[in-house]
Formats: sequence, C-alpha cells, structure tokens
Amino acid sequence: MEIKPLDFFLGLTLGGALGVGLTLGVIKVRGWLGRSEAGRLQSENRTLKRRLAEKDRHIGRMLAETERLAEKLGQEKTSPPSHKDTKLH
Repeated sequence: MEIKPLDFFLGLTLGGALGVGLTLGVIKVRGWLGRSEAGRLQSENRTLKRRLAEKDRHIGRMLAETERLAEKLGQEKTSPPSHKDTKLH
C-alpha cells in the first residue's frame, strides 16, 4: 500500500487543523470554568510579594532620608553660632 502525496498533505492539514481546533476549544472551556483556586492564590501571592517589596523599598528610602535630616540637624546644633546670629548693639 502506497501513500500518495496528496493523501499525506490532506492528512497532515486535517490533523493540524484538528489539533488547533481542540486546543482553542480547551482554552475556551477553561475560560468558562474559571481559573482554579490554586492558580488564583498563586497570582494573589505574587501580587502581595511585589507590593511588599515596593513598601520595603519605600520604607528604606524614608529611613535614609530621616537619618540624613537628623544628622544635618545634629550638626547645626553643635556648630558655633554664625555672625548672623549674634547681635551687635
């Protein structure tokens, strides 16, 4: 039994179309049924971890700024008064 080239290409095309159709059908059915609870929780966990990292970076920046301001204020209090601060009568 010999497979003719036309039969081969028809089978290949039909198989490819059937595979694509079934894949799209499965995607649609999963979309109708919704995402699984585990998938939803994993997504929520990723979002929360990202937000926590952003907050940690923000807190770090604010602490660095506060420390810099405290050092600046400490230096101003320990330095001798300038000529502007003394009153000449």
